[in-house]
Amino acid sequence: MCGRFESKRVEETLLDLFNYNKLQVKVDSEINNRADEDIRPTQKIVGVLKQDKGYRVAKVNWGIKFSDDSPLIFNSRIETIKEKKFWNTLFSNNKCIVPMTGFYEWKTEGKKKIKYKITVPELKIFFVPALYHKDKEKNLCASLITTTPNSFIKQIHHRMPVILDFNEALKFLTDTTEENLQKCIPLPDSKKMEMELS
Repeated sequence: MCGRFESKRVEETLLDLFNYNKLQVKVDSEINNRADEDIRPTQKIVGVLKQDKGYRVAKVNWGIKFSDDSPLIFNSRIETIKEKKFWNTLFSNNKCIVPMTGFYEWKTEGKKKIKYKITVPELKIFFVPALYHKDKEKNLCASLITTTPNSFIKQIHHRMPVILDFNEALKFLTDTTEENLQKCIPLPDSKKMEMELS
């Protein structure tokens, strides 16, 4: 995880949140031209970056390739970020957040894998912290940060995305590396999650 997710009409909700909190935001003109359900690596996704005194909502490629012959990295383990200097530097300097309305996992039941959509009911949208990189064509590319599962996700998969609410996500864009490492933990079991057949 996270290998597929849903980002349904998040632009409207994002703008409502920024406007309600009286925050400056710039939205890239091409942001609406993208998929929003069952998004897969290499597709365009929405990313939010800190820019000057405000924020930028940008269209971002899901997955980072550092060179033509390197693998596509669409998830980054928080353990690797802590351990390896290159990833720690990227985590410190190239932060973004990715809004979602749900993500997908497959649960093995007998000989079958059953697809479920997982949501956080109390959050209309939630945010997954990510690392970004500009490729040689100057396109923004992002890799989502994952962690160990909470009790709910453990019954389905051994990894889960880091999940933040709007205020925590904005802090992630400006807080120190140490503060942000402490945010990259499993969603507390006290936060209700739901799954439904997809």
